[in-house]
Formats: sequence, structure tokens, C-alpha cells
Amino acid sequence: MHIVQALVSLNIGGSELVATELSEYLAGAGTRVTIIAADGPIGERARASGANHLDWPIGRKRLSTLRYIKRLAAWFAAEKPDIVHVHSRLPAWICWRAICRMEPELRPVFLTTMHGHYSVSRYSSVMARGRRTIAVSEHIKEYTLKNYPGSRNEDVITIHGGASNSLFPYGYTHSPAWRHNTELEFPELKGKRWLLLPGRVTRWKGHVDFMHLIKALADDLPSIHGVFVGGCRAGSRYQDELETLVEKTGISDRITFTGNRLDIRDWMSASEMVFNLSNDPPEAFGRTILEALYLGRPVIAWDHGGAAEIMAEIFPRGAIAALDYQELEARTRHFLEEHPRVEPSSAFGLLASMDKHLDVYQELMRDQDP
Repeated sequence: MHIVQALVSLNIGGSELVATELSEYLAGAGTRVTIIAADGPIGERARASGANHLDWPIGRKRLSTLRYIKRLAAWFAAEKPDIVHVHSRLPAWICWRAICRMEPELRPVFLTTMHGHYSVSRYSSVMARGRRTIAVSEHIKEYTLKNYPGSRNEDVITIHGGASNSLFPYGYTHSPAWRHNTELEFPELKGKRWLLLPGRVTRWKGHVDFMHLIKALADDLPSIHGVFVGGCRAGSRYQDELETLVEKTGISDRITFTGNRLDIRDWMSASEMVFNLSNDPPEAFGRTILEALYLGRPVIAWDHGGAAEIMAEIFPRGAIAALDYQELEARTRHFLEEHPRVEPSSAFGLLASMDKHLDVYQELMRDQDP
């Protein structure tokens, strides 16, 4: 079996990590894997899995990207992948057009994963064209069926994202050296109690709500410090807007932007609690919620979308009705005083998620047999 994972890039993000984890799992089991994506921070990890990596920027929004249609069609014909699994829209279109150029009997199976609330449009409709469409939560499955009426319930399969208990072990503590080096890099964090909002710096991730929470806590909790762990997409100016708002709000000494980090486990373990305030749209799944809870760190999250599915299973005490800012502040204060215990859990485990993906691949292969 030869599986292709196709996506925009190997930057840090949910879809990128899923594609990399699938490559590690499949290659580790002896399956041939090819990743087609522009290189990025987790590229070294992806290649270390044993997967072949084609550093082709098939997700770059330029007219020149269309040249990869012909190139991919030729590569598919020569390398004969069984399944092309796409994780984002422009790469999906490039792969779809390439497959359509091929003789029908030579075409690989086209499989998609809906990683988020793609805008309802013809451009996004390609993500619902797979022989099967994987949804990363029940919430995303409902979204897909509602907004793409051509999708059949039996062809949209929920496979929750997963996290690894071995990579995020319960009770993990960062090293003193990590703390020392981090405080050298960000001296404003020394002696503070960190509240963490991890995730890409985009408008829907709740950064403004988090800033207002820090402002509300600032006067009587002087040790509180808010930390944004994550970076912007290339070309985005949103962080500049947030930094300006931080200045205007008067909390510039209470907020730190770390940019993209590969040491998220250490940041989580060093924090008092972790937040997920994604809204409009809500979180599709919520990997960082799961990772923090695996470590035993309390999480506070809006109770909707994929976040609600994780919180209900592992830590319902941290779920708050979406946009209830009064309860957000009250629950945060309560957790800071109480230090609530998060029980160990293996729900939404990474291996179970990978096994379910393999089941889909094998089913599609059986369907292809004459």
C-alpha cells in the first residue's frame, strides 16, 4: 500500500501534525508513505518517520501553483499511489485535477479530511468530494452534512484527532534548565503565574477575549501573566493589531507573545491553566485542550464545537457557556484558588485515532479490488 499525504506545508498546526503522525504510524508499520507539502518546522520530524517528502508548494496561492497539476499527474502515474489523502483545500484541488487527468483505471482513491469549518463555497466543496470524508469531530461531521448536501452520512466518518500519553505524560514537569532559559528569553515571566492560550494567532482563536480576562484579573491578582503560545500565518498582520490593543488596554506588562514553539509541553506544564476560547467558528477539535488535560493541567474552554466533546469526556468542570465572560472570570478565579485536579485519561488517544484511519484506508483498498 502506498499512501500520499498532501497538504499546504509542514508548519506547526493541527492538520500538519495529523499528516505527520499518520506518516509516522504508517511508515512504522512498513507502509510506503509520501508527503507532498512545502517544508516547514516539523519537516525534519516528518522525514525522520521514513516517509518520502516532496517539497512541492501545492498550497501556495499563486497562479504558478497550477503547474503542479501536470507534474502530479505524471508522478501519480509513475509511482502508483493507492490513496491520496488531502488535508487542505488548494492542495486538494491540485491533486483532484491531477487525478482527473489520468486514465480512470489508474487513478488513486481520493480521500479528504475536514479539519475545520471551511467556508461554504465551491472552492471548499472539494473537501467533501472524497470517496470518504473524515471529520475530526462529531461537530465537524454535522457541519459537513449540513453545508454540503451532496455528502452522504455513511461516507462522512468521524475520527477524532488524538494525543499521545507518552509525549504528554500525566504529571510531567519541565526541567529547571528549561524554566531558567525561558525566563532569560522572556524575563517578564519570572515569578509570575502563567495563564496560557496556545494556538495559531488568528482572529477566531479568542485572543481578544483572553486579553480582557487578563485585564479583569490584573488589579487584584498582580502575579497573573497571560501567555500566547503560537505564531501567525505568513503575511498576517493580526499580531500587530493585538499588540496595539494590548498597549491601549494597559496590560502590556501582563501579556507575552512567544511565537511558534516546539516545546509546547513545557509551556503547558509550567502554566497554572490552559484556555481555549475559539469562537466564530468554534474549535473543530482542540488538540491543545487534550494535550494539556493529559498532562494534568486544568483547562477552561467555551462549551461548543469539538472542544465540548473533549471537555465532556475528561474535564467537564472547565466547560463554560460560549461568550459568558462573567463566568469565565469567575471560573478562572476559582481555579486559581482551588487548583482543581484533572484525573488521568486516555480518551481520544493517538493510537486509537491512527488505527481508525488505517481501517478507512484498508476499507478503501478492499473497495478497489476487482
